[in-house]
Amino acid sequence: MDFFTNYSTKFIALTFAATLLLAGCSNPASDDDDHDDHTEPHSIEFVLNGETVVSFTDGNISGHFDVAKGDETALITANFYDEDGDEIHGEDLDDEYSLAWNIGNTDHADIEQHDEDGRWSFHIVGKQAGETTVQFLLQHGDDHADFETPAVDENDAIEIHVTDSSQ
Repeated sequence: MDFFTNYSTKFIALTFAATLLLAGCSNPASDDDDHDDHTEPHSIEFVLNGETVVSFTDGNISGHFDVAKGDETALITANFYDEDGDEIHGEDLDDEYSLAWNIGNTDHADIEQHDEDGRWSFHIVGKQAGETTVQFLLQHGDDHADFETPAVDENDAIEIHVTDSSQ
């Protein structure tokens, strides 16, 4: 009888420990931790030649991009900020993140990102005089964006003004 009691006690203790271990490893909430480990951007600024030319903060756009037809802007760099206004440095965003964009009318302007520009910098190329809009996204993998500016078809989208190069 002592054999079965001793065996049962050990078996129950081992089963309980294994249950706790497995429950902790398969906790669905822990799967969300990978996504919550990074700081979510709250705003973005685009810097050209040391000056902020466009910013998107609290749902408001300030500024626009200018480029001449047939020209390419100097390097423009995207800087992300958290809710407290602290910069989220590019190295804080792992390789799963990238800068993406949608342009309303690529007949007027396009964006080029050269290998030497890095993940957070690009150039705007003026193709035809006029205006178009652009939406920027902080893409997280291939499945979603963690941050985005207003869509190209919204009234408050970021504008690109392309001037005639002869002006």
